[in-house]
Amino acid sequence: MDIVLHAVGGYDEVGRNMTCLEIGDEAVIIDMGLYLDRYVPLQDDEEKLTYQKLVQEDAIPNDGSISHLRKKIKAIILSHAHLDHIGAVRWMASRYNCPILSTPYTIEILKKMKQNKSFELKNKLITINPNSTYRISKNIGVEFIHVTHSIIQASMVNISLPQGNILYSLDYKFDNHPIVGSKTNKKRLKQLAKENVIALILDSTNAEEEKKTFSESVAKEMLRDVLLGMETEGHAIIVTTFASHIARLKSIFDMGKQLGREIVFVGRSLNDYIGAAEKLKFVNFSKNAEMIKSTFGAKKKLKEMHENREKYMIVATGGQGEPNATMSKMVNGEIPFTILPEDFIVFACGVIPTPTIQANRKILEHKLHNRKARMLKDIHVSGHASREDLRDLIKIVSPDIIIPAHGNMQKLASAATLASEMGYRLGKDVYLLQNGQNVTIE
Repeated sequence: MDIVLHAVGGYDEVGRNMTCLEIGDEAVIIDMGLYLDRYVPLQDDEEKLTYQKLVQEDAIPNDGSISHLRKKIKAIILSHAHLDHIGAVRWMASRYNCPILSTPYTIEILKKMKQNKSFELKNKLITINPNSTYRISKNIGVEFIHVTHSIIQASMVNISLPQGNILYSLDYKFDNHPIVGSKTNKKRLKQLAKENVIALILDSTNAEEEKKTFSESVAKEMLRDVLLGMETEGHAIIVTTFASHIARLKSIFDMGKQLGREIVFVGRSLNDYIGAAEKLKFVNFSKNAEMIKSTFGAKKKLKEMHENREKYMIVATGGQGEPNATMSKMVNGEIPFTILPEDFIVFACGVIPTPTIQANRKILEHKLHNRKARMLKDIHVSGHASREDLRDLIKIVSPDIIIPAHGNMQKLASAATLASEMGYRLGKDVYLLQNGQNVTIE
């Protein structure tokens, strides 16, 4: 029974992740994500966007390379709830007559996306708990192995086959001191090595970073130093981070309480991700904080916050410089809360490494400079494994074959170079693929 890995998306860029595994007369898809760099400029006409338009703009994976497999697909498996892994589900999932499998948090985010954007999702949703398995067919099983990442309930996806295992390990790190949830399940990974790992699909995003990725607890201490250690009296404090980063948001929330400020979360995506986390009882922010889903419906509150800025700590969307997010609206004077000289703007996030997003962020920073705000940037640690974490994973699971993913060719090549340092041979045990290509795993 041949195994063919089809690289559909995420093998030419950081984003639009989608991999298809063809196993004899069956197949599964892992992830179905957006390429945010291409998607963000299209958001103004979001209701008019179609599958064809988004494929044409390279905003979602082009699944034409697996169109001949459509009747073979038995499941769509989602590793976690970041948009570069689930954002294309809205336009693509209904093209496949199969269920969607993921952990409770990811399924909850999918449901919220359906409610907010009023789209139909015909596929059955099946919830699998972290560190649990599910039998897709006689020959194919799936296991969600819990990992630490910058979102809760992220997983390595292990596909178990009669021949052995294929481990999809995008978006993880080895965090020994997580703020929310438990550590990466190394014990299971070590067991997996004894069960024959045929292939490892390896996260290449930070493969060039010659270090170990720091724990989220380091970011918490950085926030403590900034928020509790500076002269903020009389000025607004506005913190922005990824809306999906619940652990980071918890640290921000805790610091706001220590400052004695009222905490207000502003932005639709913050409302969605926090709402899902509260439903699953990971956090309970809304008990002691206010949630503003839309700035259009909260003008009175925003005006009151503007006039009494020293009383509040605002947590806002838009740390990547997205033109329609709360941070941009503030700096542009489009809402009743505007940024004044000496206000504190804390970027508790990195910048997604794609050209459009980097340019948007630069524009936002330029406008903040013009308003004479005090900017504190890079209060952040990555959610992705760096080079030494990747080395450890390869050592732990001892795969026969390594296939780098989640990056441009430079990042993939860096991961391949690491593998070659560990005795793997390019073209023999390490395969560099681009979107639309495939390789037979023997």
